[in-house]
Amino acid sequence: MLAAFGVKNFKGFENKISINFSAREYSFNKELIKDGIVNKAIIYGKNGVGKSSLGVAIFDIVTHLTDKEAMPPIYTSNYRNLNHPDDTVEFMYVFKFGEDEIIYNYTKYDVGFLVAESLTFNGKKVIDYHYFDESKRFISEEIAGKLNVDLVDNKLSVIKYIYRNLPTNTVPLLTKMMTFCENMLWYRSLSEGNAYSGFTNETFLLTERLYESGKVHEFEQFLHEMDIDYKLKFESINGNHELMAYYNDGKSKAPFSSLASTGTKALFLFYVWKITAFDKISFLFIDEFDAFLHYEASEKIVKTLNELSGFQSVLTTHNTGLMNNRITRPDCCYIMTQDRICSLVNATDRELREGHNLAKLYKSGEFDER
Repeated sequence: MLAAFGVKNFKGFENKISINFSAREYSFNKELIKDGIVNKAIIYGKNGVGKSSLGVAIFDIVTHLTDKEAMPPIYTSNYRNLNHPDDTVEFMYVFKFGEDEIIYNYTKYDVGFLVAESLTFNGKKVIDYHYFDESKRFISEEIAGKLNVDLVDNKLSVIKYIYRNLPTNTVPLLTKMMTFCENMLWYRSLSEGNAYSGFTNETFLLTERLYESGKVHEFEQFLHEMDIDYKLKFESINGNHELMAYYNDGKSKAPFSSLASTGTKALFLFYVWKITAFDKISFLFIDEFDAFLHYEASEKIVKTLNELSGFQSVLTTHNTGLMNNRITRPDCCYIMTQDRICSLVNATDRELREGHNLAKLYKSGEFDER
């Protein structure tokens, strides 16, 4: 699991900003915590503080450690902070798998331009590799063995190179970290189109994925639970599988895509990712997950994710109605400002309890930056 993350000089983050997923002791909603780490997080913050950039930053690791879909270019422009365009960007990840801790640090000049990488297993440094200084290249025999590591191209991560060229599971901790990274998924739904990063590198149509799954009736039920009622059926039109909506006992019909609202299309996207990936992914980041959703639908999505304990998830939102101990906890809610990300429990001196109205406290300024 991702236990902590930090980044500096990336996009709008001039100074280092970090998020810690360590959980507190609460007797309620324990299913949102796994091995002492927040498994279901929700991030709040005003417009422009960098919630979207945080997701982009976390998924930078996908670009050089995996062969999965990289972040869309629109989200990786202005890579370095414009106040320090000549400085490197610094990334820090802390992973925890049971009792094991992995710390991975690296620096870049651009999304595909590595400068240095370091890797620590349970407090022991196993890699410290500087691409432009041969005197600063340490790789422990424990991790590289007799593998000849002589890289020139800094676009290829030394860690990825070692992992790809060692026999399977030669270094179990490295395998755990790489497997986690290969199964991370970021996505967002916008009126002008959808985008995703990680997990796969396939291009697919949502309707085709639904057709292949054979779960059109389950999708009907999912929409019904969101108070959206359609009678759906696939038809073959010009060799394609068209999802049709039927009315008047089947006498009238129209393509689902021509009838669905922006919010319904966002729910369609969520459902397709759910049946396609949610049983395989390790980490999910949905940016502005409920931008087009009614507050009741937003809550139902959160509850759905809460029931799926097999992966860690992070949502960004402006919906303070979700800041409610019925469906979350004070250590699972984070407030983001220009220079910090802090859980509610760490943003106040008040001892937060299950009976507290978190949204009311938030709006009254209880969690303002101190």
